[in-house]
Amino acid sequence: MMILKSTLFFLVLCCIISGCAYIPEQEQLVSATINLPPDQSSGICTESVFDIEQISVSLPGLSSDSISMLDWNINKGKRKGWDIDFMRLSYGKDIILLQEASLNEKLLEMLQQKNLYWNLNSALRFKGIETGVLLASTVQAIASCGQRTSEPIIGVPKTILISKYEIKNSAKDLLVANIHAINITLGTGSYREQFDGLLNILQKHAGPIILAGDFNNWSKGRTAIMTDFAKKLSLHVLTIDGERRSTFFGDPVDHILYRGLKPLRYEVYPVKTSDHNPISVTFRLTRTEVEKQ
Repeated sequence: MMILKSTLFFLVLCCIISGCAYIPEQEQLVSATINLPPDQSSGICTESVFDIEQISVSLPGLSSDSISMLDWNINKGKRKGWDIDFMRLSYGKDIILLQEASLNEKLLEMLQQKNLYWNLNSALRFKGIETGVLLASTVQAIASCGQRTSEPIIGVPKTILISKYEIKNSAKDLLVANIHAINITLGTGSYREQFDGLLNILQKHAGPIILAGDFNNWSKGRTAIMTDFAKKLSLHVLTIDGERRSTFFGDPVDHILYRGLKPLRYEVYPVKTSDHNPISVTFRLTRTEVEKQ
């Protein structure tokens, strides 16, 4: 393990020194709306970023009866055929959450073909291509912001992206968070710090929540932090049967947490095009959340 960590640190350091890799100094969102080219902006999560009173736009909403999503760590699209699986598995999905999304020409083209709105919180720019967590959707988000926490050993950030969406026939909006959790550490301090930062944002939201991604909870200590986090926000962890989920040290690391929603069905897809198997879920709003004020 120590040899692996030293090797990763050396490779990252060499890339940064040579100029082939660049780490943004702060949260940086790359965003695109349908038929418009991507642009960059600061995406720091502030206390007022999701304050609905500060947002004057009126946007189409998601259906309260069916909200379908796909969650997948695509391993930077390094394996052959990932694009075919992406097009197949993302078909008909309202929300798509990707970790290790590399904004190469192929991914950009597919997002455009699907007429999706999307945001990416960049962790690293490698040879001019941004890589991080990406949220894409069939409807435009009301607002989005990002968080980042640096890996204490290799120095490259792990990122979180949070977006708020309007829901038809509901007075409350849906908050969706895409997480790629801290991985290479000797303890759990940085891991807890990342979840504490996310808690500060999500606890201000009174409506339904989806939190999904690569949690890297490969130890009992990390799983305890994730469980405690979920308890504080009254989040349910989606129970997934079978052995198709990707594991690390024998434990599943891809999870979907939710609140104010009822899962109708889910599917885990065994693939060879990434080191993580994608998960799809369809939710509906619980009856208590549906009533419009």
